[in-house]
Amino acid sequence: MFPPAQGLRLDIDAISQIFGSISIACWIVVFSPQIIENWKRGSADGLSVVFIVVWLAGDFFNIFGAVLQGVLPTMIILAVYYTLADIVLLLQYAGR
Repeated sequence: MFPPAQGLRLDIDAISQIFGSISIACWIVVFSPQIIENWKRGSADGLSVVFIVVWLAGDFFNIFGAVLQGVLPTMIILAVYYTLADIVLLLQYAGR
């Protein structure tokens, strides 16, 4: 008889943490190209102010929801980062 086959054992928690970290990294840099492009052009004319305001409102409520639910600190930090990035975009728009 052959010994029982030992399949590749995946550590689901480790994989989840890796994917979560990659997701956070992507979300952190998502605003960067737009902010940098606006700064280089000296203009934010291509932005929709309504879009940014609605996005800011969503991120603002996301912070409160995250705090009230007691989620992971990284999720709260990310929500704060989104809100700050929204504010930077609004300031760029206001300064156009």
